[in-house]
Order: sequence, then structure tokens, then C-alpha cells
Amino acid sequence: MSERKQELLAALERVYRDSGWKVASAEDGTLRATGPGGVTWIGLAVVAADLADSGFPGRLLALADSWMPNGRELCPLDVLPDAACAAELRQLLADLRLTDRAHVEVYSTAA
Repeated sequence: MSERKQELLAALERVYRDSGWKVASAEDGTLRATGPGGVTWIGLAVVAADLADSGFPGRLLALADSWMPNGRELCPLDVLPDAACAAELRQLLADLRLTDRAHVEVYSTAA
């Protein structure tokens, strides 16, 4: 995992922990944060290498279709891109129609 991706994941983890949520790293390279009411957030850091991977669009779709343990609601998906690839990621999300889904949100890095 690249150093930049690790930095982005650490930033997401801080956001979740500052909210008082329990955070765990998942085997798929995402974070899973358990918040109020047992909601499970999925945190995904994205760098340019991810966008160059032909399997990445499928991975985004699979993560966006992840269900919470209760099986009644989709997990919110928080995506934090590196600033250098944020526009490209936003376009991909639009192409996949994930921008139409309320549980998928793109975070931005602080300037």
C-alpha cells in the first residue's frame, strides 16, 4: 500500500474516531467504522493507481452494494481521494451512477 494511501486512510480513521466510533481495518484495504445505531460505515482511500486498475469500477460497485449486518440497509460508503485524482474519481462515480445514491459520499482532503 502506498504511503499516500496510508495517509488518506489515517485521515479517515481520525474522522471516525473523533466521532467516537469503533474503527477496524478490513482485509480489503478499507476501514469499517461502527457508529450510532450499529451503522457500519465503509471508508475507502483512493489514489491514482486505483483508478488505473481495470477492476476498480467493479470494486466500487461491490462496496456500494455492501449491506449492514442487519441486512436491511446499505452501508454508507465514504470515499477519500487524493486531490490529484479527485476529478477523475468523481467522473467515474458519475459514470457508475453512484452519485445518484445517497449513501455514497466523496470526502475532500483539507487544503
